[in-house]
Amino acid sequence: MLLMKLKAEVVTARSWNQSVLGSDVPVLVEFWASWCGPCRMVSRVMDEIAREYAGRIKCLKLNTDDYPQFATNYDVDRIPTVLLFVNGEKVQRITGTLPKSVFVTAIEKALSQ
Repeated sequence: MLLMKLKAEVVTARSWNQSVLGSDVPVLVEFWASWCGPCRMVSRVMDEIAREYAGRIKCLKLNTDDYPQFATNYDVDRIPTVLLFVNGEKVQRITGTLPKSVFVTAIEKALSQ
């Protein structure tokens, strides 16, 4: 039953280095904002992925209104944008509300390396 409660976790400026850059598994980070309608659709996909890939990847969410410098640092100029990190390096960017299969393809590629 615990798996049903898993969802994308919030990442902050304080937890970024450890949670994203220092992760030993691939990390998906959704850059979002509370006022962004399309972000809600991507958030649902991120929550599904968090459940399905539990233990193999991390799914995190960063609110760009709270941490605009992170969006600037990673050239995120539109939301929702999801970045995939492997070994602390950004390896893929997915912008907009795309099908779950787009995210899964990127994850599977990262896991197979």
